[in-house]
Amino acid sequence: MKEFKNILLVHDNTESGQFTLSNAIDLASRNQAQLTVIQVIDQIPHDYRMLITSVTSEEIMNLAIKEQTLLLEKAVAHFPKTPNIKCKVIVGREFIEIIKEVLQNKRDLVIKTARGMGGTLGMLFGSTAMHLLRKCPCPVWLIKPGQGQQFHRIMAAVDVVPLDSSGTALNTKIMELATALARVDNGKLHTVHAWDWTSPDTQLHTHEGPVNILDRIKEMRTGWMEDLLGKCDLQHLAHQEFVVQGNTAEVILEHAEQHQIDLVVMGTLCRTGISGFFIGNTAEKILHRMKCSVLAVKPDGFISPVLPD
Repeated sequence: MKEFKNILLVHDNTESGQFTLSNAIDLASRNQAQLTVIQVIDQIPHDYRMLITSVTSEEIMNLAIKEQTLLLEKAVAHFPKTPNIKCKVIVGREFIEIIKEVLQNKRDLVIKTARGMGGTLGMLFGSTAMHLLRKCPCPVWLIKPGQGQQFHRIMAAVDVVPLDSSGTALNTKIMELATALARVDNGKLHTVHAWDWTSPDTQLHTHEGPVNILDRIKEMRTGWMEDLLGKCDLQHLAHQEFVVQGNTAEVILEHAEQHQIDLVVMGTLCRTGISGFFIGNTAEKILHRMKCSVLAVKPDGFISPVLPD
């Protein structure tokens, strides 16, 4: 597994935030990593606005930063043996400041509690989370509120079609993370590949007679899945593979719900211009309706539109 050595946790002062902090500390401890806990303030907190007539806005913001820093340090102090944790309060727009932190300080993982609207019709991932999933260059781990420290059922969502090296590298990242996390918690791993067929024709006529196109495509993709899994360390790991025909987003969402998946590891950007694969639009359709935690990775060479300065 890729060992994360410079982890950034975006903290919030809620019970769910404490669960996420616990997960981040556990991961940092296992990797002997530096963990930086940050909170972003984008405006003068409401409690301080009554002071505007007596002190400057800059002084008010400094007071807010000082108080929020103390709250972060207090939250961290609940956990023993945490020598490699730093606390930091930043002023600015949340997703921009998070990405700047990643770029300026070479963070290799961002962890954040999902804070969307929730509920049957709402979204688990809010606007900041979606900005990070689109634009943050390092992996982003969004943890569902109330999620405990163990992830018993993990899904690796992969695109197994061997068109280029970037897709292969992304699959490798996804599988490394998913297998390692499943092994840590002694969990079950599902590797899922979905493919769609939009043509009404299902028969191909050859000199040998009619051939079922769907059967041939599934056979071919199953072979590619076996090639991918053959390069992964699945020893002593409870694992199942699924090659499923259907709309990619619908297959992933239905599988996650039916199998009570705790964590989906997936790419958010991949091969553009190819229908039915994990390109940006497909990934966003999945994420807008996902009900479990997500660990999202970008392909090698991804450049964030956010500048470090």
